[in-house]
Amino acid sequence: MGRVASKVRDKRLLRLIGDYLRAPMQTPDGRQEKRTRGTPQGGPLSPLLANIYLDPLDKELEQRGLSFVRYADDIAIFVSSERSAERVKASVIAWIEKHLKVEVNRDKSGSGPSDQSGLLGFRLYADGRIGVAPKTITRLKAKVRELWEARQSLTSEQLRDQWQRYIRGWWNYFQLADWRREVEDLTGWTRRHMRKCFWLRWHHPRGRLNALKRLGVRGRALGNAYCAKGAWAMALHPTLQQALKNATLHRYGFIIPWIPTPARQ
Repeated sequence: MGRVASKVRDKRLLRLIGDYLRAPMQTPDGRQEKRTRGTPQGGPLSPLLANIYLDPLDKELEQRGLSFVRYADDIAIFVSSERSAERVKASVIAWIEKHLKVEVNRDKSGSGPSDQSGLLGFRLYADGRIGVAPKTITRLKAKVRELWEARQSLTSEQLRDQWQRYIRGWWNYFQLADWRREVEDLTGWTRRHMRKCFWLRWHHPRGRLNALKRLGVRGRALGNAYCAKGAWAMALHPTLQQALKNATLHRYGFIIPWIPTPARQ
């Protein structure tokens, strides 16, 4: 709090921050315990305090002439070689622990090529481009599988709203990144999960037949309601592609925000 007080002069605000930090924390079994260290996670105070507390580190790195980017307690420093990276990492950790009295988690501190590591979910390239980190794509795919799990007891409207809440928030965060290579595969893969989900939610051949009719499928193609293929394979079947066109999915709110609105087909 002493370092915060050196930057924040409003005593009312300092009292509010102190009360927030001293607020008891709730354990998984429902008990409340006194907080002796750290800050409540998920709130706006943690990154604010990190920015105040780590301001001397920013000045130290600037004085050394190092290129770096930091948000709260996540930081990446850019040097020209692996040998320099190891040397700078060791010296910066030593400086932090000596001057800021903070123990650095060495398990989460590493070095390597910038385009093979991530910061806040992004991949940073040496030429200045910003991409999406591989782990971010992996987590997105896991979330797509979860949100398009057919066994959820949700109406189509609830399924739509759940999807929109997640994917719009995700896209608002990552839309400035350059990830054209990844998006081509991800778009079709995501829509395939959507179609698979609907196929399974139609439950049985009679339900699938009625759904296909409602979606405009006619003639011999309706016989595919009785197809014995698995749902993942059926998601690529021309009949289901015809019933749930890209424009149809978009019109019903099952959006892919990183591509333009499909033309009505």
